[in-house]
Amino acid sequence: MNKLYYMDAGSLSEMEKNLAQTKEGFSLGDFINQRETARIDEQGIAYIDVRGGLIDDAPNIYKELGNTDYRDIRGEIAGAMEAGAKGIIFTVDSPGGTVAGAEETAKMIEALPIPSVTYYHGLGCSAAYKVFCSATAIVAAPSAEVGNIGTILTYQDASKYMEKLGVTTHSITNEGADLKSTFHSMPLTAEQEAFLQESINEAGEAFKNHVQSNRPGISEEVFKAGWYKGDKALELGLIDHVGGLMDAREILQATINA
Repeated sequence: MNKLYYMDAGSLSEMEKNLAQTKEGFSLGDFINQRETARIDEQGIAYIDVRGGLIDDAPNIYKELGNTDYRDIRGEIAGAMEAGAKGIIFTVDSPGGTVAGAEETAKMIEALPIPSVTYYHGLGCSAAYKVFCSATAIVAAPSAEVGNIGTILTYQDASKYMEKLGVTTHSITNEGADLKSTFHSMPLTAEQEAFLQESINEAGEAFKNHVQSNRPGISEEVFKAGWYKGDKALELGLIDHVGGLMDAREILQATINA
């Protein structure tokens, strides 16, 4: 794959990175697979790499630890468009991420005026599926796991343990603001649980609607939030092709030339 140039002008050149690494002795990149900077090949195809958890407005340490900021994805898409890219391939290996930032990124990909292909080579689950199912086509490696469509909120109720330690937490809110103490004291009230369930249902419904609008004919089975690979993912309509990166590139090139 020929690399003509990097679109992130603010990043260090490869030589500067190597010099910095030599000077410091090592970098986190020696231990963690960090995402590559977006690039465009000689045919005008942009490659945008996505790894790890998807986070909105992430601190640099999260990105150094192998995660991806939604804002970086959107910035690189904009950079590819400004550079005159003819198409975009998203190479994705991500278990998912936050609801915040996912909708904006998914809609940006959905509205692209040039064709795009998502290539899942590891995980393409949860938010990583929502965002990148917006591409023109989806290719997944035979071993890639794709799907897990749904939203989840997890919390721990340690109130019984704390009581054994002689600790009881009380939250006082202004009168009528009963939802204000959600998570501040445990266990949750029935009203607080209902409030959270409504929020999760709303996000889950938006997720489902987005997938259905981008993947017409997708099986209802996928909305149980399972994850699948290979021919099963293809059968359920989660992907369009089982193959490798070159297959994704060929599909994109054929779409560009059509």
